[in-house]
Amino acid sequence: MDVCVLAGGRSPEHDISLSSARQVLKHLDRATYRVWPVFLARDGAWWPAKAPLAADEAWRPGDPSTSHGPLRPGAALAWLLDHAHIGCALPILHGPFGEDGTVQGLLELHDVPFVGSGCAASAVAMDKLRTRQTLADAGIPIARAYVPRTPLAKADAELEFARMQQAIGAPAFVKGDLSGSTVGVQRIESAADLAAFFAAFRGTFRRWFAEEALVGEEITVPVLGNTGDELRPLLPVGIYPRTATWFTHEAKYKPGATEETVPPRGWGEPRIRHVQELAMRCHEALVCDGMSRTDMIVTKDGPYVLETNTIPGMTTTSLLPQSAAKCGLPFPKLLDTLIRYALTRAGVALPRPAAPATATPGEAAADA
Repeated sequence: MDVCVLAGGRSPEHDISLSSARQVLKHLDRATYRVWPVFLARDGAWWPAKAPLAADEAWRPGDPSTSHGPLRPGAALAWLLDHAHIGCALPILHGPFGEDGTVQGLLELHDVPFVGSGCAASAVAMDKLRTRQTLADAGIPIARAYVPRTPLAKADAELEFARMQQAIGAPAFVKGDLSGSTVGVQRIESAADLAAFFAAFRGTFRRWFAEEALVGEEITVPVLGNTGDELRPLLPVGIYPRTATWFTHEAKYKPGATEETVPPRGWGEPRIRHVQELAMRCHEALVCDGMSRTDMIVTKDGPYVLETNTIPGMTTTSLLPQSAAKCGLPFPKLLDTLIRYALTRAGVALPRPAAPATATPGEAAADA
């Protein structure tokens, strides 16, 4: 089967997406799949590979000698369908214009099976405020929040800090509405901190809100499977930053900056099962498919959900692959499982072994 891997994109998480995609390209089973990388440039252009990527071949994003482009997204997808004859897409994209339902909607319009949640679920999960509303309606415990009426572009730091402090106290975590990988998240202790947040993210986010700073152990719980079918929760991962007081962007992506333990330190089966069940409830409430990863803070009163990610990171330090490996799913098997979920959801036959990755596009079409 021919599959394409979409990576890069227009979001602030462009480089993280490329790091994730390189791992995916490295570990996709070439005995089953012919793999077509597609580079999504920061300017919105798509650069699909001219030929399948060999297992030992280094991917050069946007290289005109190996890529067909630049193309508009619709034209690129048409080329992938007409010439590469792709049977499934893997959006390895993080943040806006990739994880938020935009690319998923494009794939749905073209009837392309793809890994991960659909357009609607992706959009809701990406929007932190709509996620809160959905989880609250499902009775899932979430942190208390201050949700202002004033958009970020018009917000006054002194006034909003006073309102926030009255509603949930300080310190608090202030967040933009549409982002991930801790981009647009800041711990706020003063009006000056809030003013700095507004200055940094005006023009990036439309809305903002603040959540109380919960005290407890940070964990994340991956779930595999399609909503409506049997779900498979993986082991929770305990997150223990070494270089910061909370799980900042640097702590998340700098090797050695955080200790990540599967399962969390000292956890037994009842505690593990409790957070797994909570993560599955989030997966189902948001109608996720394929995979999700739900972040939580476990306080003395129990776990509280922070957010659910529909395209978790796939870098060498990412949490989903770590948990999957502990559960007997090494990276190639994890990817194969995700593709099979995508094909099952679309009602498409599961893949047969592929022809060699060195096949030309014409040969690939004849074999498909």
